[in-house]
Amino acid sequence: SWKKLKEVYSKCGESINILSMLKSDPERFKKLSLSLKTPSDGNILIDYSKNRVNDEVLKLLFALAKERRVDKARDAMFSGEKINFTENRAVLHIALRNRSNKP
Repeated sequence: SWKKLKEVYSKCGESINILSMLKSDPERFKKLSLSLKTPSDGNILIDYSKNRVNDEVLKLLFALAKERRVDKARDAMFSGEKINFTENRAVLHIALRNRSNKP
């Protein structure tokens, strides 16, 4: 997936123009954004529409994430597994953001 992504970028990456894509597709924001509801922090907007991606690039990025097992790494991080191999310990990203007073 990484090689294919690099190939696509070398062919059209420099020519991907966000403004022209927004103008030519009035549904771009609707198609390429989502709102996640969180129990305590309200909604979080994730907006890919203002990034240099088209359908092909987005498809390849998700394929790369699947190939590299990003979902497994995310789950390991949230469960407190030791994924910081340099220091042989869990990462503290989640602990720093946990304001529930629950470990």
